[in-house]
Amino acid sequence: MTNFRDRYRAARAGWKTAGNPSDGTKLGRPTAYVRSSRRLRPPTTAATPDRWQRGTAIGGLVSVLLVAVGLYLTNDYNRDQYRLQQGSTRQQQDLALKGQRADRFVKAIDQLGQEGDDKLSIRLGGVYALETLMRESVDDRDTVIEVLCAFIRTHAPRPDPIPKTVPTSPEDVRAAISVLGRRLAPQSHRYLNLSGTLLGLRQIDLRSTALRSTDLSDADLSDADLSGADLSGADLSDADLVGADVRGADLVGADLRGADLVGAELRFADLSAADLIGADLRATDLSDADLSDAVLSPANLSGAYLPGADLSGADLSNADLRGAYLRGADLTAADLVGADLRAADLGDAVLSGTDLACTAMDQQTKLPPGTAHSDPKGGEGPGCQR
Repeated sequence: MTNFRDRYRAARAGWKTAGNPSDGTKLGRPTAYVRSSRRLRPPTTAATPDRWQRGTAIGGLVSVLLVAVGLYLTNDYNRDQYRLQQGSTRQQQDLALKGQRADRFVKAIDQLGQEGDDKLSIRLGGVYALETLMRESVDDRDTVIEVLCAFIRTHAPRPDPIPKTVPTSPEDVRAAISVLGRRLAPQSHRYLNLSGTLLGLRQIDLRSTALRSTDLSDADLSDADLSGADLSGADLSDADLVGADVRGADLVGADLRGADLVGAELRFADLSAADLIGADLRATDLSDADLSDAVLSPANLSGAYLPGADLSGADLSNADLRGAYLRGADLTAADLVGADLRAADLGDAVLSGTDLACTAMDQQTKLPPGTAHSDPKGGEGPGCQR
């Protein structure tokens, strides 16, 4: 049996006995355990990097940044070199193109200089070669225009005296006119110097062409297609426009004195401020045309078709309007002194500010409702001049 002192000693030595000494059981093999005066810490999951590892990581990062900066600078230098090369290549190409254009220009001029009827096709080739050059090169555009104008003046000179029947211009001249009319950016070269020429352009197609301020006086433009053309300020005095299609054309301020427009179609044409003194407009279609402030004294408008036309402020003094159809036309403040309105139809026309006292009318003259002729003598009263 163990006594108290033995158990105390065993406890002091760290021994743990099995069994119960009080009931007389024998002690089993003692189990030892170690006491520690230190408090245990929980284990860490990862080791903290030391200074060497931190330095290595920072050094690697700096190396990557330096490499990236070097690559960027290298690429930037390469791009600069590429741009320089491209610029040099473009300069060489531009020089080569200029040389080619110069050669083509010289060749075209040589073609235009080939005289004779048997060389017509060669001259035509020169005209169209210059057109291609004019379209491709802005720098050469004005030069080509001047060359073609000179070609026309040389090959279609105005004879003295002018014949009653204008001879038809050769095909190369007609082609040159067409090329000039359809030139690009006409606003940069508005004036075409065709002075001193006599052009026979019967049935020519000049639709939507730019012939602003061009000298076409005495020209034969009968049955020509001039629809949508810009003829503003053009000189068409004494020109032959019989049966021509001039629908929607711009004729603002054009000179049409003595022009022959019999049977021409001028629907929606803009003739505002145009000079039509002595023009022959018999049976002309002027429906919805703008003739405001135009001078039509003493134009011949007998049988003309003018519904919806704007004749406000127009000078129609002594004009021949016999049998003209003016229904719905605007004649506000128009000058009709001495005008012949016999058999004219002015139904629904706007006549505000228009004096009809000195106009010639008859029973067939139709006036808007409420409008009466104030001169029973048919425009032959005192103060009326016809």
